Amino acid sequence: MIEDVYKKLADALNARSMTYPSVPCDEFYAFAREIFTVEQAEIASSMPLNETTPEELVSIMKRNDVEHLQKQLDDMARAGTVRVKEKNGKRYYELLPLVPGIIELQFMHGRVDEHTKRLAQLMKSYGKALKNIMMAAPAQSPAADMSVAKKISVEKEILDRPIILPYDEVMKLIDITEYIAAGTCVCRHQGDLLDRPCDKPKDNKCMILGPSAQFASSHGFVRLISREEARRSIDEAEAAGLVHLYANSRDRFIDLLCACCGCHCFILRGVSRTPSPSQAVIADWVVIIDEEACTGCGACEDRCWMDALHMEGDLAVRDANRCIGCGVCIYVCPSNAMSLVRRETAHAKS
Repeated sequence: MIEDVYKKLADALNARSMTYPSVPCDEFYAFAREIFTVEQAEIASSMPLNETTPEELVSIMKRNDVEHLQKQLDDMARAGTVRVKEKNGKRYYELLPLVPGIIELQFMHGRVDEHTKRLAQLMKSYGKALKNIMMAAPAQSPAADMSVAKKISVEKEILDRPIILPYDEVMKLIDITEYIAAGTCVCRHQGDLLDRPCDKPKDNKCMILGPSAQFASSHGFVRLISREEARRSIDEAEAAGLVHLYANSRDRFIDLLCACCGCHCFILRGVSRTPSPSQAVIADWVVIIDEEACTGCGACEDRCWMDALHMEGDLAVRDANRCIGCGVCIYVCPSNAMSLVRRETAHAKS
């Protein structure tokens, strides 16, 4: 049955990342069919976790049509479902996860056409279905051991929780990154396509870093930018109160840096609904407040996407469990009463 093919595809996608899980349901099948033909879904389901050549994949699939298989893989690369790179004169391919990877590449180009509009609607429908599934199992999180994922072994180095980076850490990352490519904010572009626009800036607000930037730019999903352009974009994001969210796969799949709003970003929206947002992401920083310097203006409370700040009289009070250490509140503090410190539970730097 065709449905079985897409169930296997869901397993293959989840094996790469559960940041945004692939749960077999009618809405997932509709979305998957829009970007994977049945043959491509079969190919994707057969790909090993590590990169592979067409010759290796032909052997795995017990086929003998290597030229046709390579054409399909190249079509999948152009569709943003696999990443391709060349080494020693050979082409290597790897299946991308939904996030970070496939979903971003469907929208980062910023196009407004019937296919992209249809994808936006299908993503909306799948997002609602996924939310209902998760609400039916409240003890489980998107990265939990769901029935669809019980047999999936996820490699340890792949981070299923995105990393929240404050401004200074983002700038350090930009300084050491050789290749940077940028495109349209995925979530805010999707909002535009669904007639639910956001007033936050979206140009150059989703960035791909490192070698994967070369792949994405060569296939027209994004464009390579300079470090100076990247810094300007990050400054604009900081002024707009956007959260710097980093999905680091260590040059597996796509290394993605996004400037996210809590109103449209499907990850931040999900995080904000949890009782302890700092546990739903990798939040190595937390805000501290100098009570003597705080003037009680309340500007920070209005800016926090996680409702981690509230006023008690003339003093801002922080909930450490809800604070994700993004630092957007610091930007608007007129008395410099707020600063960031590393959490005691911060992950060791790699």
